[in-house]
Amino acid sequence: MPRLDHAAFETPDPDAAAAFYERVFGARIVKTEGHPVMAYVGNTGFAFHEPHGPGDHVGVRVSEEERAGLKRRLDEAGIEWEERDHGIAKGVFFRDLDGRQLEAITYRGGDDPRRP
Repeated sequence: MPRLDHAAFETPDPDAAAAFYERVFGARIVKTEGHPVMAYVGNTGFAFHEPHGPGDHVGVRVSEEERAGLKRRLDEAGIEWEERDHGIAKGVFFRDLDGRQLEAITYRGGDDPRRP
């Protein structure tokens, strides 16, 4: 069943942004080379990218089967999408009717290995 996975934001200082969430919410910070700085609040993540990254978006976690079905439904609806390989996961990026960017993300092994 799909569920909210993360909210991603571009910022000139990802470390400072994550530190704010650590101070205010008690978030657990995870930094992995080649990935955004993550701030986990419970089992939901805030991803802080440097400017010119993937853009602000909301990630919804889906299974392989759900991601395949989503791509089919997007094609049927004539909605453009792009699949990106993050190494630890694959994401399908597309926009909703109001232009908000969404990502349907599937982690290899079923779960984000950085998550608490």
